[in-house]
Amino acid sequence: MSRLASVVFDVGSALEDPQEPRAFGDAEVTLGPEHRAWSGWNSDNSDPPRGDIDVVRLEYDAGPTFEGDEIGSILVRWEGDDGESGRVRFLNPNLFDADSDQAFHSQDVGAFCTGDFGVGETLTIRMAHNRYQSDGVTGNGDFPISYVESNQNDVSRGTDEPFFRVENRYPVEFSGDRPMDPGDSVEILFVGVEEEQPIAQTTAVATAATGEPTERDKPGCD
Repeated sequence: MSRLASVVFDVGSALEDPQEPRAFGDAEVTLGPEHRAWSGWNSDNSDPPRGDIDVVRLEYDAGPTFEGDEIGSILVRWEGDDGESGRVRFLNPNLFDADSDQAFHSQDVGAFCTGDFGVGETLTIRMAHNRYQSDGVTGNGDFPISYVESNQNDVSRGTDEPFFRVENRYPVEFSGDRPMDPGDSVEILFVGVEEEQPIAQTTAVATAATGEPTERDKPGCD
């Protein structure tokens, strides 16, 4: 088992005595139900098997409200039967400012906002990758196949209201072997502002989307 796997799937000891219990319903990880509005998302493959935005949905069943200010980051981590694994980290936008630079483009993140997420709501995490992209700064010819800085990286609640959102490209942090594949075991972990304190955790198995992907155009903070 890889080092990442031991961290991902043995977090129970860190969660044995949580400050306040939180419970999720079934989590869903769907690969490629959407694609970026940018026309170059499939420049490397005019007919990809699915879109380039992977979507995680969590139903929150019981516990205190998640307040945007109390979450330092959200981690999505995965491992496949092939032993390959990876991780994406969404840093809380409150830890940016409007002049914070994007990681690979020449702009900044712009306006940003956070929100609260309560019982009965759905949290939706969207992550864009460059598996089918040859054009642009993060094209897969010169850039590893990975999740990339994108306008469509986003964490929303309810009916597309912001939980973690920035105006321009969200510079998420990717590490690992590859983006998620169908059948991967996935963990979603909420970490406190202190970065060492797990607040809540849930797991799922990734599945591939079917049918044509729909175009995603992220709303703003208003």
